[in-house]
Amino acid sequence: MLTIESAARITAVIVGIGILQGSLQLLLSLKEFGSSGLFDWNSRQILARSQRASRGWMVGHSGSVWLRIVVIARIVCSIALITPFQSNLFYASYATIILLSSLFLAYQIRYGKDGSNQISFIILAGLAFTFLLPTSSPFQAVGLYFIAAQALLAYFAAGISKISNAQWRQGTALQSILNTATYGHSTAAAVLRRRPWLGGFVGWSVIVVEIIFPVALVAPPGVLVALLFAGAMLHLGTAVLIGLDTFFWAFTATFPAIIFVHGVLLGR
Repeated sequence: MLTIESAARITAVIVGIGILQGSLQLLLSLKEFGSSGLFDWNSRQILARSQRASRGWMVGHSGSVWLRIVVIARIVCSIALITPFQSNLFYASYATIILLSSLFLAYQIRYGKDGSNQISFIILAGLAFTFLLPTSSPFQAVGLYFIAAQALLAYFAAGISKISNAQWRQGTALQSILNTATYGHSTAAAVLRRRPWLGGFVGWSVIVVEIIFPVALVAPPGVLVALLFAGAMLHLGTAVLIGLDTFFWAFTATFPAIIFVHGVLLGR
């Protein structure tokens, strides 16, 4: 069984790596937020207006400078979050700064959001809460319970959504995704075209794993390990084939919390 301290630290390292990777990628694309970029001030104003959102906090024509400052702060704090042998107060500060910067970027950049952004928010909030409370507090583990519960709910909801979709039930959804320009992988799509049964097998395997994933909390240790391994392979495959590499770091970062809660429930 993982302790609160070890589960929180492992979670911080994994999510820190993911935040670092995403922030470095964003830093390289910030030129698009300049005056001649794809997402300049006027474009972002139009998008915010179309979503009926307040533009009072939208950074102006010099927004790319402010965005660069925020992204660099995220990079520094994510590296600090990965670095061991610091006090919990420092870790709570790093997680809080990254969380606030995530909210700021979500407001400023209104495109490209996915489930990994949401689960990262949840992890950072749970970590900040866990690290902020003293080890003597009976509520310190609440942050880890929150992370585990949200992760299991996300898996279950994703499985229910897929089984409600005719393409997933028929086994053609994966091939359709791999044939797209944005998330496509021509080689994998060609393999599924030649072997339709493989698409059905992989699709139903994903559905089953996601729907039964909440069982991990009360399953025997061997089943828990198998489900976590299946989840990790699912996200690794998504990263390699579809390019959604942020999902791998965001969701595997919830695994230490799941292991911790599993140990608590089974009295280990």
